[in-house]
Amino acid sequence: MRAGSAPADYADLYARAATTCPGMRPALLQAVGQVESGHGRDVGPSSAGAIGPMQFMPATFAAYGVDGDGDGDTDARDPADAVFSAARYLCANGAGAGRGGESGALFRYNRADWYVVMVQRIADEIDAA
Repeated sequence: MRAGSAPADYADLYARAATTCPGMRPALLQAVGQVESGHGRDVGPSSAGAIGPMQFMPATFAAYGVDGDGDGDTDARDPADAVFSAARYLCANGAGAGRGGESGALFRYNRADWYVVMVQRIADEIDAA
């Protein structure tokens, strides 16, 4: 998978949500969104039960979900809630602390080394574009 451009509404969400975590690259959120759902094109549920544009497991979303659009509720299927919640989850796991922090946070997001490598590569390609 190569880096692709995000639709304008998603690009805006990634950029705004990244500001909630000092040091987080917007490209990291964009890469996660691309890998997880193609920026909302496949919102699941996955075979593991993950849902929404950022593919949250329900229990993880219950713990980290935020009302990203200010409408009074949190919904893993709502793009703003999902992206801001992903920023919160990744930040809580070190995503704002440089490359090593990103790696650890991504591994918590999806416990696979190939996932970490792929998401960081895509984020690097987005940053280079």
